[in-house]
Amino acid sequence: MAVNKLAAVSLAMFYGASREFANTFSVRVTLKNPIEPDVLRRDLDRAMGRYPYFSVSLGAQGEELVLEDNPLPVTIVEGPEPAKLNTAASNYHLVGVSYERTSVVFGAFHALTDGAFHWIKTTLYYYLCETEGRELDPTGVRLAGEEIPAGELEDPFDTEIPETEEPTVPRWSSAFRVTDRTPVGKQRCWHIRIGETSFMKYTRTQDGSPATITSAFMAKALHTLYPDMAEPVVCGMAHNIRSVIRKPLAHQSMVNLIELAYPPRLKGADIEKLCICSRGMVMLQSQPETVWDMVRKQLALEKELEGLTHREKFDLLRPVVTGARTGIGNLPASAPVSFKVSYVGRTDWGSMANMIESVHCSVTTDGSGICIEINTCNGYFDYCFMQEFEDDRYVNAFVDLLEREGIYCAVSGPYDVYVPKMRLPDEPEA
Repeated sequence: MAVNKLAAVSLAMFYGASREFANTFSVRVTLKNPIEPDVLRRDLDRAMGRYPYFSVSLGAQGEELVLEDNPLPVTIVEGPEPAKLNTAASNYHLVGVSYERTSVVFGAFHALTDGAFHWIKTTLYYYLCETEGRELDPTGVRLAGEEIPAGELEDPFDTEIPETEEPTVPRWSSAFRVTDRTPVGKQRCWHIRIGETSFMKYTRTQDGSPATITSAFMAKALHTLYPDMAEPVVCGMAHNIRSVIRKPLAHQSMVNLIELAYPPRLKGADIEKLCICSRGMVMLQSQPETVWDMVRKQLALEKELEGLTHREKFDLLRPVVTGARTGIGNLPASAPVSFKVSYVGRTDWGSMANMIESVHCSVTTDGSGICIEINTCNGYFDYCFMQEFEDDRYVNAFVDLLEREGIYCAVSGPYDVYVPKMRLPDEPEA
């Protein structure tokens, strides 16, 4: 059985996963026709042959967590979420699939990967070819049987690290916490659909991106709801580092969190000004010297963990991964956040696009207060607006501000938030 050590970029998430923050995600792809489970079973098995790095289970070698080849099939269950990961119910996989009505739900442990959209596209390509009874154009789809580029398989930090200047990154010791004003309760989400053409036209007028525009609107919504706040509103924005470190094919989770802070003096500022501030903060924190500094610190963390027992590693990393409240080993401390925004970029569904109705990503929201995931499909932006409570004033304020700027929104919900449950690496199986 092949055994692979954990990449340095993955260590904090593997050892930091906890009951409070299991850090899993799911991607719900809603098709236009009812799901055929037997066909999905065949085509998932076929697709998995293209992704050996997802056909793994979590094991231990001495005092190290490792990934072991797992020849068992990835499980498919009926319902809103896949079977519990890292258990017999999921064949001990860290990925899983479920289905209901016209939707297929792909779930994974975030320490393994940060989106899995190539795997999703491959599975759906084979499934739609079979259910449609014709060969669809495979452009942009990774196919089983093709040679897997080394860049997909290798450790992304096994690279020459350039000498760079010390980064200048602002840090905030506090942030406005939504959960201080609204008690945590049942997690709920709303789906917001916005036309891609009109939204991108507006985004270009602000010289922004879908993520920075979203951050600006959410910050203004919180300023509007709480004009008395004394702390800065801080957005934790996912930032893909693959292009900076020149590892575009890396399958691991390759995002860090950029912090966009909107201090109280910006209360009352218009969207244009908030977008200008957002752009500046993104540019500053996505500079190569900042990214390479983070790589160095994660490699230093790998060294710091050497010689520690499993228990010591869990005890070191769990208290901080939940919300990155303090430093992780040699990693820098960061402030709590008011909300999070994640946009994976425009997904090209190619020949499958007309058969897909919508795409929504759900994540573990614990500690975030509000988390907004953005996907694209068939000429639309599909937002999944998740929060740790049922109060709808936040989503209403957000949508109201968008529509005041002429951005029409179709809103549905609230819905329950479904992400895969997971047995922790050190947790005995019940």
